[in-house]
Amino acid sequence: MPYDFGRKRLNVLVECNEKVLLVTKGALQRVRDACSTARRIDGTSCPIEEVSAALEQRFIELSAQGYRTLGVAIKEITTPAPMDRESELDMTLLGILALADPLKQTIEQTIVALNKLGVRLKMITGDNAQVTARIGAQVSLSNTNVLTGTKLRTLSEAASMMRVQETDIFAEIEPNQKEAIIRALRKTGHVVGYMGDGINDAPALHAADVLISVQGAVDVAKEAADIVLLERDLAVLEAGVRKGGRHLATRSSMFLWP
Repeated sequence: MPYDFGRKRLNVLVECNEKVLLVTKGALQRVRDACSTARRIDGTSCPIEEVSAALEQRFIELSAQGYRTLGVAIKEITTPAPMDRESELDMTLLGILALADPLKQTIEQTIVALNKLGVRLKMITGDNAQVTARIGAQVSLSNTNVLTGTKLRTLSEAASMMRVQETDIFAEIEPNQKEAIIRALRKTGHVVGYMGDGINDAPALHAADVLISVQGAVDVAKEAADIVLLERDLAVLEAGVRKGGRHLATRSSMFLWP
């Protein structure tokens, strides 16, 4: 069962040592919701409620350090049957995967250079707010206040148009919200470039003035793009702006980076 933004988890069936296991991974909170027990280090199990507080604390600590986290859970399948959402019940939480995505050493200088050229960088991601805030601070974005997808849904159209201009970091954002952010910026007179490499980026790419993808992106993203970067480096954009002789001093532009 593939990942979706409602469940925020995915499942696979595997055969291991003559057993059939349902393995689930995804957002820690959503995986934990599917579990009734947790596996201790010594191999014994306990009710999930006994470790919920410790899990939440560990999640906060890892997120504050900039790690993306995934929960992993399993369940032995004794009666073969088609898998569906009802199968994601009474699972056993195994633990947390902590993933690091190191930033390029030159990213901060590139953002400063883009700002000087009149291009303001904004970051849009589905990652949690703590991780995203950490990354925003590391790359010295102009405004490190985070606007989440949950908060964005509560805003009126007028309030949204104001907030998206002020905000540089968007977290826990769903694919349709990426498109809405771009359209709101364009309605307020900004020229918007958007870089995306995933299937869920296609609607946002089509909503932008300048559509940018990268080598190695999914086909739908590359096909939608006006420009495909052969290097995964924002410095290429800085060089492109300079070489294109674009005079941005008197106009406001936005570049959105998921």
